[in-house]
Amino acid sequence: MTRLVDVRDLRVTFGHGARAVEAVRGVSFHVGAGETVSLVGESGSGKSVSALSILQLLPYPKAWHPSGSIRFRDRELMGAPAAELRAIRGDRIAMVFQEPMTSLNPLHTIERQVAETLVLHKHMLPPDARARTVELLSLVGLPNAAQRLRAYPHELSGGQRQRVMIAMALANAPDLLIADEPTTAVDVTIQAQILRLVKDLQRQLGMAVLWITHDLDVVRKISDRVYVMNEGEVKESGTPAEIFERPQHPYTRKLLDARPKGRGAPVPGDAAEIMRVDGLKVWFPIRAGILKRTVDHVKAVDGVGLTVRAGQTVGVVGESGSGKTTLGLAALRLTRATGGGVYFDGRDLLALPPRDVRPLRSDMQIVFQDPYGSLSPRMSVGQIIGEGLAAHARLPAVEGERRALIAGILEEVGLEPAMQDRYPHEFSGGQRQRIAVARALALRPKFIVLDEPTSALDVSVQAQILDLLRDLQARHRLAYLFISHDLKVIRALADHVVVMHHGKIVEQGPADAVFDRPREPYTRALLAAALDLEVVDAAAVST
Repeated sequence: MTRLVDVRDLRVTFGHGARAVEAVRGVSFHVGAGETVSLVGESGSGKSVSALSILQLLPYPKAWHPSGSIRFRDRELMGAPAAELRAIRGDRIAMVFQEPMTSLNPLHTIERQVAETLVLHKHMLPPDARARTVELLSLVGLPNAAQRLRAYPHELSGGQRQRVMIAMALANAPDLLIADEPTTAVDVTIQAQILRLVKDLQRQLGMAVLWITHDLDVVRKISDRVYVMNEGEVKESGTPAEIFERPQHPYTRKLLDARPKGRGAPVPGDAAEIMRVDGLKVWFPIRAGILKRTVDHVKAVDGVGLTVRAGQTVGVVGESGSGKTTLGLAALRLTRATGGGVYFDGRDLLALPPRDVRPLRSDMQIVFQDPYGSLSPRMSVGQIIGEGLAAHARLPAVEGERRALIAGILEEVGLEPAMQDRYPHEFSGGQRQRIAVARALALRPKFIVLDEPTSALDVSVQAQILDLLRDLQARHRLAYLFISHDLKVIRALADHVVVMHHGKIVEQGPADAVFDRPREPYTRALLAAALDLEVVDAAAVST
């Protein structure tokens, strides 16, 4: 097979002198024409830095290459003139980044952003660029493509924004598409659609794909060859069958063993009822006209009912926009409900005045999806954990006692007591999530809403957080409402599962029943997309 890209002895260093960090150390790999190659590894393994090096997109002089060669169609890219690199970027080699919302310009329309590369590389006139843009958006499956040209990124869903990114990358029919974690933060059904889309386009265009990911299930589905990276080095390479069925390196075996496993422990039928939701509605008005009269409603949550008992984990699954997070926020009275009841320890939270709800908040906590966004960068870890204690007058006035209390909470979530003097940016993603759990745990609550707490974490860190949550639940008889689009995580932790679609519960029951004998077509489609069965487009399934 012809080597389209050949990377040899690539080294990347950030900084200089005593503070220099070797991010990539002697990495070699190649991608053949029409081939799909995956670089797999955890955050910090060097896989994205290696991919960015191909297009020479690393920030010089902060990042530099002590050695290495990167050849594309026998042309050396390492140290190539800027004009030559500009001719290749976006034309012969294109890249799709992990987070489309930060990669797309919020001030420009979708048409302008897709057409830009056509004008730059193909010198198309505006009418021709517009027609090609509509064709590309249709090709990647964006509905009503012609009507979406004047839309801005914030007006599209996460899956639609990722499709726009793919359309931009495919605009000039590149020889190589570099996909850097393009499905990490999307729903399983959207992920299945994107994987199928890239495969179909690859066949149509004959392009090669370099896939960067920490998701081993994606690697198994799409790859011709796999390189496993850790600490800036390639630890093992081979076909998916060799990597998954006969792994040789201990790190590869560690990655494979870290995938979610186990089953949620059932609770006794007479366990105390902690939280009950009856007929809950959260409707947002749609206003129109000069007088802004309400003409309709967005029914984010529409008549939902469920019960969470002491020591129980209830998993809530569904695609983005299904109402999962709104349900969790409404259960804690963090967003306004428009109907129904939320009963905590037998008291209807929706009927209580705010002054009567506040004392109950110590028993109800939440852990958000993005710990970096939910932890104040201006507060130390000790201040973050102590804030809730202070609000409920539980923080000791004596500094030594205060530090000892916070140290004990940190140790309970597997962190060092001395970390209370550090700030969130000084921690890894998994450590930040442990801090978020510690903050929720500080007040010794009875009930915690966990909103996608592991979706952006590496598989090994994800496994550690799940083990931590299991341990804390067993120790304190915590009740969890666990919101996720990752059904494998839900399978490992929840004993009762609620499936939501368009604001309604379409199916719920014991985890074994829902996973092994799903009744509803939408549930079967979700399971198909997540558990390597025949992939179905859940969005097209009528419920």
